[in-house]
Amino acid sequence: MKSVDIDKLRDQTAGAAAPTVTPPVASPEPAAPLEVGEFRLSDVPPGAALLVGTVAVFNSGGRLCATQANCTHRGGPLSEGGLDGSTVTCPWHGSQFNVCTGAVMRGPARDSLKTYRVSVKGDIGRVDTG
Repeated sequence: MKSVDIDKLRDQTAGAAAPTVTPPVASPEPAAPLEVGEFRLSDVPPGAALLVGTVAVFNSGGRLCATQANCTHRGGPLSEGGLDGSTVTCPWHGSQFNVCTGAVMRGPARDSLKTYRVSVKGDIGRVDTG
């Protein structure tokens, strides 16, 4: 059996960096399932739109507004239209609506959009359709 001089070994390793131990990485907790009408705020950054059931949710400069999902002219998908401030343009025929009031800003649509209240709790938004 080989003998080891502990004092000599201590002198040789003095000042040496301690070994790096990487702690285990905890896997992120799975996101809680969403209820009907709910969405994650991170899914609707400013200037974006998200389809939530039959409702389109818009983030107009940090203000969340919700309308019926389809244009009143010919049923175009408003969540796929361009959002400029609070105005969405229907991708099919160019009708424009204020996403917070539902008002028609430019035709060919003549009828306003139905709007819905949006509530926020933590990082979850909820469209109140009732």
